[in-house]
Amino acid sequence: MGQNESDFYNDRINFVTKTVNLVDDYDVNNLDDEDDSPALQKAIDDMTVLANGGRINIPAGTYYFSNILLKSNVHITIDTEAIIYPTDPGNDKNYVIMNIGKNNEETNNISVRGVDGQYTVDISKARNPNVRMFQLINVKNFLIADMHMIDDNTKFSAITMGYSTYKGEYVSSENGVVRDCSILKAHYGYGLIQSQALKNTFFKNCWGEGGVTLRLETGLNIMNELQVGGNFDVYGKNIYCENGNAALMISPHSVKNGHVEIDGVEAKNTGFAVRIGKGYVTKYQDSLGITPGYYASTSIVKNVKASYGCTAQVKAKHFKYMPCEEIQWIASDYNPDGESYAAPAVCNILNTADGNNNNALGYYDVAISNTESIGFKHQEKDVVKEEDVFENCDQTPPDNDGCDCECKMNGDVTTTPPSATDPVYFVYPNPSSDKFKIRGDIRDTDQIQVTDSYGRVVAVTPIFYSSRWVVNLVDQPIGIYFLNINGTIIKLLKN
Repeated sequence: MGQNESDFYNDRINFVTKTVNLVDDYDVNNLDDEDDSPALQKAIDDMTVLANGGRINIPAGTYYFSNILLKSNVHITIDTEAIIYPTDPGNDKNYVIMNIGKNNEETNNISVRGVDGQYTVDISKARNPNVRMFQLINVKNFLIADMHMIDDNTKFSAITMGYSTYKGEYVSSENGVVRDCSILKAHYGYGLIQSQALKNTFFKNCWGEGGVTLRLETGLNIMNELQVGGNFDVYGKNIYCENGNAALMISPHSVKNGHVEIDGVEAKNTGFAVRIGKGYVTKYQDSLGITPGYYASTSIVKNVKASYGCTAQVKAKHFKYMPCEEIQWIASDYNPDGESYAAPAVCNILNTADGNNNNALGYYDVAISNTESIGFKHQEKDVVKEEDVFENCDQTPPDNDGCDCECKMNGDVTTTPPSATDPVYFVYPNPSSDKFKIRGDIRDTDQIQVTDSYGRVVAVTPIFYSSRWVVNLVDQPIGIYFLNINGTIIKLLKN
């Protein structure tokens, strides 16, 4: 199918009955910090009842909105010099600046776009971080364009698509375009866009710093238990991420999804350009007879480019896919998101769903073509699969030439060999999911201490067994720990 906007969205903005200005016609002061939500909602309510709907122009200035409900046949155009802030929601757990659609209603023919460029949404100083800009449910024929969000590790992706009920059925949004949107400083677990329930939609020119730019992850628990929602006939063009988790993520959990086709993915200093995860079920879902999810075997990801970097957002569960030579370059402390570590980019594409299209086990085919990896000196594969883990990293000598990840990447090497009198300890396997074995001149347990990434002592008792000491972290959470042996610090990676 051709990827043209007209294949997905029928623009009706030039046929509206009336155009209004939020400042001039609704007495909004765009220089103060008062809540402008009532005025915008009044304008929307006035426009939606007109025969062909209406257009609301938001001129340059500062605005405060929260929990707006956009309705059918209303088009909002926002000046490139406009800045939108979220109104403080009080103690609400989760809130949305603009809802598009609502449960048990169908919303048709809407758009929110910039005028001659991007407008800005700044949520970086939101007191309540559980905020997003747009939430779409049961919307038909929509355009979201030209949003630039300034984030600071808030919870939720900036634009989300979910399922809802209508006339006794579970429904999704469909027939839409999301283009020319971007985000700065996104949380590892979120990012620009997450779609959990969507049909026939085109994502184009989407850019993110941090997190995942386009997350096609159907992970909501209730949706998985009901076996509803899913992404069907979703297309993308030019999806970009830097300093983040991934540009594109495809993850079905237990939901049965349809066709996805993405052309043009690029990542710089990002854990992965593309993450494709296999389907799975929780114990509770298994008890309900639910089977692992998947995406259609016709799905395509092509023209993927990844450039290496040293400070990508990487979670501990992915350390096992990193070459042993690079383990030492993982940061000791969490990133501000509290979940990921600053670490070398892992690979171009991680595809754990590749398994002979065995849907019953959560495997499915995605046709991957035309990949390019730049600067990955130790990772030899463009596409890393589930079984491509690095083991026995203790047998790989540490790189003690005084050059860290950055200088290795830039080719600047200085030699500072270790002292011949330095004590030698061998720890293996590392990473490990439970036991770390230690060889070296250690006389008793008082010489061994384990701390977590916050410097807290971990209550584990080393055991001497068969000529080696063993530290068992099986009951500790996944992450980075530090083994102190007589003042020698060794990083432990529990996965």
